[in-house]
Amino acid sequence: MRFFMVMVGLLVVAKAGAWSNHATLAWPQLRDTPELVELQVAAEPLSSFVEAQAAEIVVALEQSEQWAQSYLPAYAPTPSALRPTVSELEEDPLGTFLGAIRVNPQLDYPLFVQLLPPDDQSSMATLGWNDLSFLEAGTSHIHVRYRPLDAGQAVSAADVFATASDEPDHGMDIGLFTDNHTPFGDRYAFGEQPFGNPNLPYGSQAPFHMGFFHLDWLTRKAQPGLLATYPLWRIDLYQRLAEVAFKTQHPYWGWRFMGWAMHYIGDLTQPYHAVPLPGVSTFDALLLVARGKTGEAVQLVSNRHGVLESYQWARVDQLMKAQAWRAPLLQAASVADTSASLTVDDVAGSVTAASVAAASDLDAALERYLPQQWISDPAFEWTGSGLEERVVADVIAQGGAESAAALDAVIAQQLRRFADALKRWVNTGLALQVKPS
Repeated sequence: MRFFMVMVGLLVVAKAGAWSNHATLAWPQLRDTPELVELQVAAEPLSSFVEAQAAEIVVALEQSEQWAQSYLPAYAPTPSALRPTVSELEEDPLGTFLGAIRVNPQLDYPLFVQLLPPDDQSSMATLGWNDLSFLEAGTSHIHVRYRPLDAGQAVSAADVFATASDEPDHGMDIGLFTDNHTPFGDRYAFGEQPFGNPNLPYGSQAPFHMGFFHLDWLTRKAQPGLLATYPLWRIDLYQRLAEVAFKTQHPYWGWRFMGWAMHYIGDLTQPYHAVPLPGVSTFDALLLVARGKTGEAVQLVSNRHGVLESYQWARVDQLMKAQAWRAPLLQAASVADTSASLTVDDVAGSVTAASVAAASDLDAALERYLPQQWISDPAFEWTGSGLEERVVADVIAQGGAESAAALDAVIAQQLRRFADALKRWVNTGLALQVKPS
């Protein structure tokens, strides 16, 4: 059953996350959410929030820790040295807090928002990807512009939430395991990376951005490392911190924490992050092992994952730049209309179950509508092929407008699940925001 381990390890090579640039996917829904668009919040440095609310944060951290230890069977407990006291948070707010939530401390966590259409065409002073991340920019981020914020500056809560929903892909979950050869990886005590390649730039974040909660009994038995995932912990942790922020009148951090959590929710709405082998049954996987074809299968699934994300981002980016908000693809990302909220149990249950259910049909659609070299040639490597930026034009050139339209319809089905989860998570945040002290 080593096949399962190898497969998941290589799936994370192609892209950083399940969706390319989460902020662009969130915006079609958020722009029609006046509760957030019209809500102005004051930007606040993370250190200021932590220092001001140290006592409440200590309680929230401990509550999340106890929840994780009881709810997540493969959870690696936070070392006692990283579970802070109030005085430790007050003396070194940023360093102590980042260690307590076990994220990458190499990032600055500054005040900024991503510029989204039409603001991304303005002439205002901006930041680029390299100002915010130590990782190399992919196609979906290399041209993105960000606006720095000053402490106390008013900003729309919708912009804060959208921007934050992409932030975990900036490197927050990189290098956290003991075999990642980082000083903080040793201190965080997550142990060795359970799956994914620890030597790849993005590989070490895989156990935080993937969650396999509906595996069959054979896979669970043969490959228990697939159960050692952390997105549910991140969601619970950031929701508790958001609740502290809202209750203590720090709405900027309330919505930024909710956006951080949304990233992991969004990842799990995409089948490639909820199923180790989309389109491959357990029996077929065993046959591949017996026939020595695992390497070929890995390459095909990796390419399909990469092409899907490249096409999705390119189409959404095109439509948003044209402000074609009524286009079916953007409508799919904004049609959610529900008053329901979303819980961690929902994510582990119905949200990921829907992703699993969609996996085989998605894989079959990619096989049908994409150029065969990209998705059926094990000698081809999508990542680094240079085709990412012209993926839409090539799909039309090789398969016609009908293939592009059919592929849009397939992606729209995925985006509807994303939009529904996002709307419900925003409802959860709004309920926390108005909850009395």
